Amino acid sequence: MDRDALQRAWVAQAHADADRGVIECRMCRRRSPLDQTITLWRNGTLVFALCDRCSGSHDIAVRPTEVGIEVRARNRGPLVIRSTP
Repeated sequence: MDRDALQRAWVAQAHADADRGVIECRMCRRRSPLDQTITLWRNGTLVFALCDRCSGSHDIAVRPTEVGIEVRARNRGPLVIRSTP
């Protein structure tokens, strides 16, 4: 599947999920109730969704472009990866 096909599939699934009152975060893929997410809609189409957990740990920048909407995120803290013996 190419990038555009994946985006269309996510949008279709997101609309179906929103009708049931949940949404999948675009960052962590966790499903959360609509009242615990930030959603961005354009012309009646959901284009981005972010759970409260991810929005609390990232600085998010959203801007329109000629071809759509650009979303960038930067983690507010360091990422610590621990190895297990």
